[in-house]
Amino acid sequence: MTDTEELIDLLSDYFLQKNGNPVKEELLQYIEAINTFEDLIAVDRDPRHPLWRVVPQIAMHRFGLETFQKFEPNYAADKSFVFVHPAHRHIVGSLKNSLQERWIVGKEITRALTPELINSLYGGYRWHAPYAAGCSYLGYLGQPATILPLASCSHRALRELIAYKNASRTALSKKIIVPGECLDQTMDAVIQAFHCPDVIENSRQLLDLELIDINNIYNK
Repeated sequence: MTDTEELIDLLSDYFLQKNGNPVKEELLQYIEAINTFEDLIAVDRDPRHPLWRVVPQIAMHRFGLETFQKFEPNYAADKSFVFVHPAHRHIVGSLKNSLQERWIVGKEITRALTPELINSLYGGYRWHAPYAAGCSYLGYLGQPATILPLASCSHRALRELIAYKNASRTALSKKIIVPGECLDQTMDAVIQAFHCPDVIENSRQLLDLELIDINNIYNK
């Protein structure tokens, strides 16, 4: 399987759990039109483009982690969120207290951990299938997950949130690892203490989780 074929399979799985469009044959045409980083930036400029929602996944797959982390999206939202997996629900209180020292934290949102929710966070990435399989294997599907919405989250505040995540989440709760061989997957499932979106992901994941609507994003 080529990298392009793998990417199309990953994105196809993501869209199948959304509205089913674009279909695999259309994805091939769209992906083959992205040959340079400038091509991807052009997609990012147009929220109506069929691949706009998956610009982060394409950036990661085609151009690597460093490009993904440094990517400055054209559209932003003045909000963000932190997601806590049911396995780590015991940290919600302490995590919320810590977040409130730097950010405006809204009312906790409880949602069942479903394949659709997992897809909204990780769909289109190589680790999506192992993560989903690990959640099923450990019996967490259907269990309550927690979303902590963050208001007035500027670009700088979002960068600080990502730095906070990288520095603190292992200390809050040890990550859970399920070996890939237990899941019939090539990668291990890794369930971290909490998740927050990277800059390139933020507006798109807020939309996917229906924490905002399209009118809440703006062109920087």
